[in-house]
Amino acid sequence: MMAQRSKTATPRAQLRTLGLRAGLVALLLLPAFFGGYPLFLATEGLLLGVAAVALSFLMGHAGIASLGQAAFLGLGAYTLGLALKAGWPLGGALFLAFLVAALYGLLTGLLVFRAQGIFVLMLTLAFAQMVYSAAFKWTALTGGDDGLSLSGMALNPVLLHGAALVLLLLVLGFLGHLLRTPYGKTLEAIRQNEEKARALGVPTFFYKLSAYTLAGGLTGLAGAGLVLHRSFVSPHDLFWLTSAVLVVMVLLGGARGLWGAAFGAVLYVFLQAWVSSLTDLWGLFVGLLLILSVLYAREGLWVLLEKRVGGGGGRA
Repeated sequence: MMAQRSKTATPRAQLRTLGLRAGLVALLLLPAFFGGYPLFLATEGLLLGVAAVALSFLMGHAGIASLGQAAFLGLGAYTLGLALKAGWPLGGALFLAFLVAALYGLLTGLLVFRAQGIFVLMLTLAFAQMVYSAAFKWTALTGGDDGLSLSGMALNPVLLHGAALVLLLLVLGFLGHLLRTPYGKTLEAIRQNEEKARALGVPTFFYKLSAYTLAGGLTGLAGAGLVLHRSFVSPHDLFWLTSAVLVVMVLLGGARGLWGAAFGAVLYVFLQAWVSSLTDLWGLFVGLLLILSVLYAREGLWVLLEKRVGGGGGRA
């Protein structure tokens, strides 16, 4: 009897989880009807959501901790900005942004994944700070501290918002599918016990490098979207604090769920805007929020919602 009940409850729980996700998508569509600042914040949250989902793929499913995601964002943003100024079509510039960020991930990953544990984290941070320093000093190319402006390029904010939402859903669908394939199952095995996977003949270096390269390319694409959204990119966007913010977004929503990372990014952006309008103590608020999350929602706020509403539906 118990087994029968669990079997019949599972599809119902999955439907509730799908309903919860559909509700989130519907909420993200609402700002398109209001316009103005809510639309700006929603688009910002969606694009940062793409970067957070890529980081969740790395942290929660491949077991790769990274404090260098700002480099991918910045490389994607600068590549798109410079390509558009050179006369490239938008589609080609977006693809180039993905390619440059992925190539950076591939080249740095060849060195990063020769280390283990905390040293991986430190190397990702070190490489990212090198990119930040280069962007800050290479004034002839990046504009230095003045940044790079695309103010002459006007995009319809509603269309950009819709494109950002479509991009986020595509990334969620693609990575969610990838995690259900043998490749994704192998990444999960490496996350749980890398030494055992290596002993079984799994080329762990290749799997981690490929995951890091893919996540880097997707984060670069998010950075390209951000420069279209903001019409500006600065070396300060490449500073390590941007990487830390992405980690906070993932932890808030849930590192083991891709949808949780997207939710955490949108939640963070709107909460920051709201709390910052009330007080300058935004950092204190973030700290308290993280403490409460660790104490009462260790798997993330989105996972908590799924358990309440959907009975603990699928994480991906």
